[in-house]
This record gives sequence, structure tokens and C-alpha cells, in this order.
Amino acid sequence: MPKFVRLALVLPTLAIMTLASASVALAADGVSVSIAPTAQLTAKVEVVTTVTVSCPSGGFSMGGQVTVEQAVGNSIAHGSSFIPGIQCTGANQIIPVTILADPSGRPFKNGSAIVTAAMSACSFTCSSATATTTVKLH
Repeated sequence: MPKFVRLALVLPTLAIMTLASASVALAADGVSVSIAPTAQLTAKVEVVTTVTVSCPSGGFSMGGQVTVEQAVGNSIAHGSSFIPGIQCTGANQIIPVTILADPSGRPFKNGSAIVTAAMSACSFTCSSATATTTVKLH
């Protein structure tokens, strides 16, 4: 098989593996965040997604944030929100997050969007985790 054909077959596979692995982030001290693959879109301005977060028991959450970005025509629709109610218990917490479109920008639409979630927590030291993935807005 020619090298070009092999490369054409391998590159898409590597891209998919990279994207799939980007949706969950785990810091060395146990801080983690991941994003659900779908999100609910309401009235083109409200996106509700689910994040799963965890931080070591006895630590203190320093907060978290979720952003959504989507190409809409020649512009980018975007919005961000804080992750509410993070408790450092050592267990995974599944938390719904509501993100409103920035009123100075474009509204969201059904389709693919990029969602980034980040959180940080401190105990003896501070650590953070960030995950970015493509989600389906519907």
C-alpha cells in the first residue's frame, strides 16, 4: 500500500482519537472534569449541558466555568456560565449547567458546537482540569 494511502487512512483515525480523549481531563491530584456529548438548545439562546466534576475529599473548590462556541454564518455564537454547586467529596458529581448566548453576538443553532469546561480545587496545593469537546446541540 502506498505511503500516501496509508497516511490518508491513519490521519482521520488519529484525529478522532485525539478529539475523544480531549473530552475528559484529569489532573495529577484527582481534579477532573468531563462534558456530555449532547446539549439541549432552547429558543436559540439557552444551552443546557451536563458536566461531570470531581475533586479530592477535603479539598476546596475554587470554581468552574463552561463555555460554548459555535460557528453561525460568518460569526461565532458564544456564551459562558459558572458550574454551580461543586463539592470536593472525591466522588463524581453530575451537574447540569445553563449557558446563555452572549446578547451582543449571534444566537446558537441546532448542530455542532465546541464546549470547554474547566475547574480548579485546592487542598495542600491547587490544581485544575480543562476539557474541550464537540457536542451536538438539539
